[in-house]
Amino acid sequence: MMKFLTFGVFLGLFTQLCGAQAIYDANGQYKGYSQTSPSGVTTTYTPSGQSVGSSQVDNGQTSYYSPNGAYQGTNTATPAPMQPNTTINTPRQAPQAPVMKGW
Repeated sequence: MMKFLTFGVFLGLFTQLCGAQAIYDANGQYKGYSQTSPSGVTTTYTPSGQSVGSSQVDNGQTSYYSPNGAYQGTNTATPAPMQPNTTINTPRQAPQAPVMKGW
């Protein structure tokens, strides 16, 4: 029991230090895991532990690499355009009676 507990603590610390995260599909089926290194490279693995590729984010650009490390391409995230802060179909105000001041 102690060996199992020690292994569990080690595995928990390892996944926190390395940033491992399980991947599931929409049906809850286990599809593998991803692991982020301290340098920021995220590698994705199949359930059997084979790499399917990696990626790295740098200054808003994500670069992708094949399992053998060959460069696959880059994409850049662009911010969504700002929408004007306007109100549509504002109700009209009813006419107001004149006010006389000083009476």
